[in-house]
Amino acid sequence: MTICVDYNSLNDEVLQLNPKIRYAGVYHTGIVQLHEKMQKGITRLFDKEKTQDTFIHAYMRWKTRQHDSSVIGEPVYTMTKYGKINRLTIPCSSKALLMVNTEPELEPHEIVDDVIKLIKKYSDDPNYTPKQVYLG
Repeated sequence: MTICVDYNSLNDEVLQLNPKIRYAGVYHTGIVQLHEKMQKGITRLFDKEKTQDTFIHAYMRWKTRQHDSSVIGEPVYTMTKYGKINRLTIPCSSKALLMVNTEPELEPHEIVDDVIKLIKKYSDDPNYTPKQVYLG
């Protein structure tokens, strides 16, 4: 299976949105592949194995969020605040999740619209919108 979306360029552009963005990574579930980039000078909090494990759990949580989508609509993104980072999770294809980690002082809601615009730019589906993505 080949990937039509240039996830490395997507991650590069996400990092360029704000210097307080620490990390941008895409986990593609169809081919179990991780594409990630970090802001220069940032120390990793997780090694690659733990990062992939985090994405697998995020994917499972995303599937759970879709359980009631027929009633309340498809989830568009999630934001989580941790002690050391803030995390934004957004589907970026039918089988891929984008995870963006920021420094604690940059709230994900400040960048979410710009990140969604970049996902649309890099989507290989001309009709892509986060509201229509199903990760099944």
